[in-house]
Amino acid sequence: MSEQGGRGAVVNAVVNGVVTGIWYSLPDAVSSRPARGWLKVAVLVGGSLSIAYATRASQAADADTDGSVDDGGNPSGTEADLGGVSALIATEPVIDAEALGLGGGSPNRARHMGVAGVVVAAMIVVGTVAGERAIHRWGERLTARGVRGAHTRIGLGAGVLTGVGTWLSERSLSTPSRPS
Repeated sequence: MSEQGGRGAVVNAVVNGVVTGIWYSLPDAVSSRPARGWLKVAVLVGGSLSIAYATRASQAADADTDGSVDDGGNPSGTEADLGGVSALIATEPVIDAEALGLGGGSPNRARHMGVAGVVVAAMIVVGTVAGERAIHRWGERLTARGVRGAHTRIGLGAGVLTGVGTWLSERSLSTPSRPS
């Protein structure tokens, strides 16, 4: 893992952890539901912009250290590669579905895959909403029992878990696998 890639994983982990912590802590800080909703939108937008900025900065730093960019700012060898590609486009036939392995199967396969995708997406949304509601109810039960800052405690725990999980997943994705 490059030094920049490691920093990117840490930045993403911190941003995700902070966003998650704020998300779950808001009921302790803001009593108005509409205001909490707007603040959650702002937190998501801010976190997304922060990660996008960090990703771009990391990619720019990696490009500077790779040496794959010539003095003109163009990746080396691009012009020759594009010339070859444009020649192929002009002379070679378009790839058909058979060549991509998409033909010859059931004509309903695409429809089934589309339906399966919609079902999975719906299950993810329903599961997320159910989980969010359960976590909020848990915080409300703790508050009703007299626990001070119950939502903040949940937010801190969720933020730490999210940050560590993000860091570990990005670390494992960016580390090249070693042969056994």
